[in-house]
Amino acid sequence: MQDKHIPVGGNVVDRATAVVTEEWCRALDLTESSPEDDFFQEGGNSLLIATMIDRVEQRLGIEFPVEVAFIDGTLGAMAEACAERLATAEGTAE
Repeated sequence: MQDKHIPVGGNVVDRATAVVTEEWCRALDLTESSPEDDFFQEGGNSLLIATMIDRVEQRLGIEFPVEVAFIDGTLGAMAEACAERLATAEGTAE
């Protein structure tokens, strides 16, 4: 099922970044964020990251790279890792 909030026709990086950023801001109750922001330093906790991970997985149809959330924790790293998973799932090389 196509997520109506994912940019149509965009490359996997754009689509993954849009979804991860939207769910990140939703989980942390923020209106904006930058790639360098760290989820836990922004006030996130394990329950919020679990909720965000579930939403991203449902919207993108991928298995979220959980290790990235806890090892790096930045928005940019999570979006990049999700883009890689999405590219693999779709059979594209972005």
